[in-house]
Amino acid sequence: MASSLHASASSSRQDYLQGDCWDLKASTSTASPRTDHSYIHPNHAKVARAPCPALNTLANHGYIPDSGRDITFLTLLRAVMEVYNISLLLTLILMVPAFLIYGQLQIHWDDTSSNGEKSSSKKRRIPSISYTLTLSSLSSFGPGLRIAHRASFVHPDYPSDSPDSTMVKRFISYGQHAATESFQSTISSTTTVSSSTNATNPGLTLNDLAFIRVSRESALPKKDKLDNVHTQVALGESALTWLLFARSIPAEKSSKAERPSSIIPVPVLAQWFGEERLPEGWTRPAKTVGLFSARRVASQVRGNMEKIKQTYRYL
Repeated sequence: MASSLHASASSSRQDYLQGDCWDLKASTSTASPRTDHSYIHPNHAKVARAPCPALNTLANHGYIPDSGRDITFLTLLRAVMEVYNISLLLTLILMVPAFLIYGQLQIHWDDTSSNGEKSSSKKRRIPSISYTLTLSSLSSFGPGLRIAHRASFVHPDYPSDSPDSTMVKRFISYGQHAATESFQSTISSTTTVSSSTNATNPGLTLNDLAFIRVSRESALPKKDKLDNVHTQVALGESALTWLLFARSIPAEKSSKAERPSSIIPVPVLAQWFGEERLPEGWTRPAKTVGLFSARRVASQVRGNMEKIKQTYRYL
């Protein structure tokens, strides 16, 4: 497994290095979304994927090109807003930096006759310009505004285009309130995992997400600690995950004070983070997910993280 992940990471790095912002070669790409949005498991040897379940899910369901390549701005904009019911403003805030940093300007040359039809005579070169995104380019680490960071929930701390199976199992096991000894050791060598979930309603609370965020970030070497930009990215990921997938627990099952009122159920975690697909039975939020709601939840995660750090003396 490790070797395959390293291989995919190398491929991602190569894709990025070769994918400068200018591509003057002729292209015959006809990438387009599918009309059928059933889930298709990706063949990572043939497709491009990002360290982001939201984008990979759109590709795996055909809302954006299955290949993960040549994705236009409008195609991705429509897909994010349609599938996840995220507001236009928040979608633009999420997308514009990605296209500015990783977008690829392509010039396609067509042989066209004077009357607009392809012909063997009187040919002239007509350029068409496109500005597109390839998902694998988002895997590259770096300072500044590069999006990828080394404290992902289920991706390792090197460029990756698919979830790490061991990390997925550990992530889900926390929601099942059955964390393994090795997972506990990544949180603290002296602290026992203390989840606010319960056996009746296995899943993750917002505080659980904060706890796992702290565990991932505290495990990073000092040289790889998240800067402010990537801290905000990580908080935003947690907030959007919560806003998209949290479900209320029936009152009779959450009447005790120590029990949560909302969780992200384990099956949802497994399908979203592990398989990168839309969870079975899931419907998009009835209320549009906007900038202010995302910032509010991100602030809650940050506050919970600070309390956890103080309680368990994280650096």
